[in-house]
Amino acid sequence: MNMNFNELVVKMPGLLQSLESQPFRTRENLVGIPERDVYVFYESDKALYVGRSNRLKTRLQEHGRWSSKHNSASFAFNLAKEKMRAKEIPPYVMRKELEQAPGFDKAFFEAKNRVAQVKIRVTQIDDQVTQALFEIYAALALNAPYNDFRTH
Repeated sequence: MNMNFNELVVKMPGLLQSLESQPFRTRENLVGIPERDVYVFYESDKALYVGRSNRLKTRLQEHGRWSSKHNSASFAFNLAKEKMRAKEIPPYVMRKELEQAPGFDKAFFEAKNRVAQVKIRVTQIDDQVTQALFEIYAALALNAPYNDFRTH
């Protein structure tokens, strides 16, 4: 790709407008969605989490599947982690330790059920660099509280 950064940045508001004009979907209504998309999870019409995938339908199913682990249900994992922190679990606890904490399995299961019920909007973006930049842009523009972009 030979496009410079500024040319990509200029595209971001239009891509956001396109995303916001898309109808809400559910995990049960993913017929006809493209493979490469940026997606947003909504609850009560409030954006919660922005993600991207090159295997979108599978990825959206993973987020709320009861059998998914922390690496494939990352949004649900973060919801469960937030709930556990309210129970005096320190923020620096590693994933493996957190998964073994009393009550975490229940919190994670409940979070996956919650994610399975959210509304979803998607917008097709084939270019990987544009996808990556738009994921960050949309998370910030929509004030999505569960995108922190920390590595683990």
